[in-house]
Amino acid sequence: MTARRGILAALRGHVDLFLNAGSLMATTLVTSAFGFAYWWIAARVATPAAVGQASAAVSAMTLIGTIGMFGMGTMLISDLPAIRRGKWDLISTCLLVAGAAATAGGLLYVAAAHLWIPSLQAAMGGVPGTVLLVAGIALNAMTLVLDEAMVGLLQGPLQLMRNAWFSVIKLVLLGVLALLPITLTGGELLLTWVAGIVASTAILHRAVRRRGMIDSLRPRVSLLHGRGRATFDHNLLNLATYLPRAALPLVVTAVLSAEANAAFYTAFMVLSFLAMVPGNVALTLFAVAAGDKAALRGKVRMGLLICLAGGVPVALVVMLLAEPIMSVFGSAYAETAGSALAILTLTYVPFVFHHFFLAVSRVRGKVRGAGIFSVFAGAAELLAAWWGGTHGDLTDLVTWVAVVMAIETVLVAPTVLKVVFAPVVDETAPAEGVNVMSTTSLTLHEKAWLPLEYIRTVGPLTGVTADRLRNALVGLHLADPSHRAVSRLDRSGAKWQHMDAASFATYVLDAVTDAGPGPVDFDAMTRRLQAEPRGHHPVRILVGGGYVALKVSHAYGDAGPVNTLLRELILAANEGRAARIAPSARHRWALPKAWWKQFGLHPDRWRTGLSFPAPPHAEPGPTRPWQAGLTVRTARSSLVLGQMRTWRDEYAPGVTTSAITFAAFTSALVELGLEPDLTGGTFLADARRYLGPGVSIDSNFCMGPYLRPENLIDPMSIHKTLKAELATGRILTMIALREGKLLLTGAPGLPDPFPSEIATRPRPRLTFSNQGRHDVLGDLPWAVDAAGRVNQSVPTLNGPEGVTLTTSEMNGVLHLEATFHASTYDPQVVQRALDLVCSDPAGLIMARR
Repeated sequence: MTARRGILAALRGHVDLFLNAGSLMATTLVTSAFGFAYWWIAARVATPAAVGQASAAVSAMTLIGTIGMFGMGTMLISDLPAIRRGKWDLISTCLLVAGAAATAGGLLYVAAAHLWIPSLQAAMGGVPGTVLLVAGIALNAMTLVLDEAMVGLLQGPLQLMRNAWFSVIKLVLLGVLALLPITLTGGELLLTWVAGIVASTAILHRAVRRRGMIDSLRPRVSLLHGRGRATFDHNLLNLATYLPRAALPLVVTAVLSAEANAAFYTAFMVLSFLAMVPGNVALTLFAVAAGDKAALRGKVRMGLLICLAGGVPVALVVMLLAEPIMSVFGSAYAETAGSALAILTLTYVPFVFHHFFLAVSRVRGKVRGAGIFSVFAGAAELLAAWWGGTHGDLTDLVTWVAVVMAIETVLVAPTVLKVVFAPVVDETAPAEGVNVMSTTSLTLHEKAWLPLEYIRTVGPLTGVTADRLRNALVGLHLADPSHRAVSRLDRSGAKWQHMDAASFATYVLDAVTDAGPGPVDFDAMTRRLQAEPRGHHPVRILVGGGYVALKVSHAYGDAGPVNTLLRELILAANEGRAARIAPSARHRWALPKAWWKQFGLHPDRWRTGLSFPAPPHAEPGPTRPWQAGLTVRTARSSLVLGQMRTWRDEYAPGVTTSAITFAAFTSALVELGLEPDLTGGTFLADARRYLGPGVSIDSNFCMGPYLRPENLIDPMSIHKTLKAELATGRILTMIALREGKLLLTGAPGLPDPFPSEIATRPRPRLTFSNQGRHDVLGDLPWAVDAAGRVNQSVPTLNGPEGVTLTTSEMNGVLHLEATFHASTYDPQVVQRALDLVCSDPAGLIMARR
């Protein structure tokens, strides 16, 4: 494993942005490189007249084909993510509309050439060449729409493949024609382009067919009903962005000279190569966020980081080396446009913000406004170029253009920066009559665990009722209104909201629910909290029949802080007093200090510290419909820990009881026919072991690396793997990378949605969580002895095929909880596995040795 894989794992939430933007940039590089090779060979195997005729035809294909797209491509990027069925019906409809519009544009071009521009008429090469040109214009428009449809489907690599094949095929065909005993004309050169378009599209069609992506190809004009306005707006915005840039060389030629334009065009191509990065990233951002508007903020942050952190240094280098770069094309180019290129590089940042402004506007449905702004901006740039050119030289011309683009940046940057920095306003608190006095931002540790919760259920207890627990919390709020246990959790804004006394008095009534004095099913209490959607309660409590079930957001803390909270609330309720929980000092630099101590001072550990074993990819196979059905099954034993230690002393000295428990549970699943994935599992570990003395973390400071013991049903193998992993300390790197991602993307308030299908024969993917000793709870007002006490630790999230085993020890009793989906695995079978672990763990292990 490499460090790069570890970083990619931490930033996996943006792989769609990287992959699709990268494929667009790769397309530009591939087509540019092969295009240069094509025209270099053409200049040597064909006459200048033939090359000129072909280049004029290709320019017409590009210009009219782009206009002929008529906004269909960007409309598809906007609409495809929301369409569940019939995506390709809409794509094929848009292809035909674009082809028809481009054909009409091609015919107008032919008519204009015959009526008013004899030189263009001559360049068409007669009727066959004219027919081929019109066909090429139509096909080019259709493939441009098809490429953007691939981006809308987040299949950027497929459009890269098509363009790569197109570049190679037309170059190969040119080579074949060069070997024939004929004199090449412009028509034959154009034929290679058209044939390349047709062949590459056929290859793409075969690829998407083989992937099963095409459900239907029935063009229906009715699919465009209701999309006309959006298509017009997208087309207006596309043309307003494209045409002024395309017209700049014409302005330079008109107000200066053709020689000045040659130098300007070369310099502008260098800038265009730089601007390719923000252009493609912004287009991909639009494609990604169009189907998930909640992701806009994170994607804009990551996109700006890519464009500014990666592009600005390159632009500065180009600015400093402007004259040497231009001298590559000739000394006259350096003399005429060296300073112009240096000034043009200053427009890189305006390009970034303009492209991101367009992407944000498209995602938010403000396309027409962005189009109108772009029309005026483009006109201003052309007027600035005309003014600068008529009152000076090329340097003056580009200076005036740069000034106008800087003004545009001042106008559009707030729209982009508001997405990145504007606070997210939680409007639910005022709507519910809650008076929020102040707020505290969640730390990165807290944000990292915001989507997750877990439940602690204990009992039976004496002297603990819902009213007493509410009073204990009210007392805690009175003493410290900003304590996180008595605050409101704003998931969208990632803040702790601190309420006044009157608001909290009402708030606590919902936070603590009375389940009644009679006998209750404590497992059912746990499952009830599991089923509740995540809300603004950081602490949610059910009380009844002597049992307390407490669901806590992982943003509040993990096992240590939660046990402290649970113990104090129960003792305060039993004693009829206010809860007293001292807030811990926030050690904001604890993680970087721990990482530096573990790795920074030891370069020999860097390679290990930056590499992580990755879980296996699920093999494709038959699936079935699925809905979430999260549940839990529990078991406990006061005898099994002694049995484990006896077996350990004889067969596996030094092995922990948790390793024995994990191995026995895995073996039980195998024995019961559930066929768990034995290649590895996720092992949750506390990273506080790496902190300095006196440093405490009161939120969650755990991480779950995926590890691959040689044998998942051998306690010694599990023990050695865990011991070796903890010795590396690389879970600190995992936490740091996760928090670094949050700095860029923001905190996810809720977990990702579950899939709608799973494998027909699911195999349990195991997660092991050892909570350690809970003897700190030994002084609670228990109603029974240790053997009869309930002490559950249950997560509220699990993958569709996951099984999470949580273990803890309290006063010599082993407590087990298995969390899984009843819609995936039979609860009775999982319960049987837990019972086997509690009755004969040694027998389970020895049976498979």
